[in-house]
Order: sequence, then C-alpha cells, then structure tokens
Amino acid sequence: MKNLIISILAITFLIANVFAQPMHKEDATPYKIGDKIEDFSLPNTNGEMVSLSQYKDVQGYIIVFTSNVCPFATASTERLIQIHNEMAPKGYPVVAINSNVDTEEDLQAMKKNVTDKKMPFDYLKDNASVYARFGATKTPHAFLVDNTMTLQYMGSIDDSPQDVEDVDKNYLVDTVTDLMDNRKTDPAVTKSIGCQIKRDGDSANKGHRSPPSPQALLEKMDADGDGNISKSEAKGPLAKDFDRLYTDNNGIVTIEELSKLKKHE
Repeated sequence: MKNLIISILAITFLIANVFAQPMHKEDATPYKIGDKIEDFSLPNTNGEMVSLSQYKDVQGYIIVFTSNVCPFATASTERLIQIHNEMAPKGYPVVAINSNVDTEEDLQAMKKNVTDKKMPFDYLKDNASVYARFGATKTPHAFLVDNTMTLQYMGSIDDSPQDVEDVDKNYLVDTVTDLMDNRKTDPAVTKSIGCQIKRDGDSANKGHRSPPSPQALLEKMDADGDGNISKSEAKGPLAKDFDRLYTDNNGIVTIEELSKLKKHE
C-alpha cells in the first residue's frame, strides 16, 4: 500500500511538472491565415531593437524571411527593394528577417549585404522564435500582416523565384492591392520555394557543414561586382583550389568553373 501511494505521488508530481513547463515559441503552433500575430523585437543591422509597433502610420507589414547567400533569396533582393519603394509610401513597409545560423548569415554579414545592396528596409536577425511562430521554412518566405496584426497572406513573392523576367503572377503585390481595395485575398496561401532555413540541431546540419553553392561563393567573394572571382578575391578553400579551377589562363574564376569545385567537408 505504501509503495502504491509513493507511485501515485510520483506520477502526480511528474504530470504537474510537465504542464507547468512554459511553452517555447519554437514549440507553439504556427500561425494560420486569419490569426492575430504577436509583436516581436529583434536587432537590426545597427544592433538596435526593432518591433512592429515602432512603425508609425502603417496599414500593414510585408514580412519576408530571407538570406544573404541562398540563390533564391539573393535573386529576390531587388524585387523586395522595388516592392518596399512602391508599397512603403502606401503604408506597407518590407521587414526582412534572417533566421539562419551561419557565419555568412550573422549580423556583420547582414550589415554588409544591406550596404552592398542599398536595402531601404529593416533587416532583422531572428533569435529562432519568430520564424518558428510564423511557420517559415524557406528563404524567401513572405507573410502579409494588416494593421490589426492579422495574417492575410503567406507564401511566395511571385511565381518565378529565380528569374524576374519570367514573373507572371505577383502574389505578394497583388495581395497588398487586394487589401488596400478591401477585396478578399486570393490566393491567401502559395507554396514557398527556396532554401531551407537552417538552425542549430537541424538533422541536415549534424556532423558536417554543407559547402556553399557556386552562386553563394560568387555573391560572397565578388568584391568588384564583375561576375567573376579573381585570385585576390578568393578566400578559404577556394583560394587553395583557385589555380586548378580556371582553365583558360585568364586568372579569374567564373560561376561555371566554380561548379567544378569539389565539395569540402
């Protein structure tokens, strides 16, 4: 009888402790269309904390999870700049967020990206809680929130993630226009196409770090913006492999030649 009482007390204690544990943001159910989102506070590239509530005279927020190096994200940067320049005066600023864990995605690299690309919008560094709460999985992954903090759209920026010349449907811009004209958003959800958001502990990252893509290497090292990498620009493993990569003795490596670079563990 004594042992039975001890067992019951132990089970009761365990159950009480389980339910007493606070729910982490990462474990919370991701937002759905029509949900009210919670405000957040994240550092920008100047180290200043930024919240949505700090924006004045807005009608909504275009929140985009992005990356410094993902080819899909870098291909969308100019589009986001154009969208911000068009929509921010109408009350819908772009708010970009980087949720990746990588030295190429840290605040210093983000600040360089802002300077190089002349980004006119806030670029914030996630602490892991925000992307998980939104249910963002890719870069880029776009979300439209109205001024009542209600989620109105989630998905792709448009229907051509890599080539702006092939864009036929501007999902994000069309959704903002629908919202301004008091029309129902359609579609409210589209498929996000891009690079997986990478966090510490992801199974894809365990045991080794994947080498950057040729496009990422080019974006990172092409300091003079000529679309090639010279020997003086090459860093890390690429510097060691540089001399064997270019085949025409011109002293520069093109993206085609970068594709021949062996993967480094």
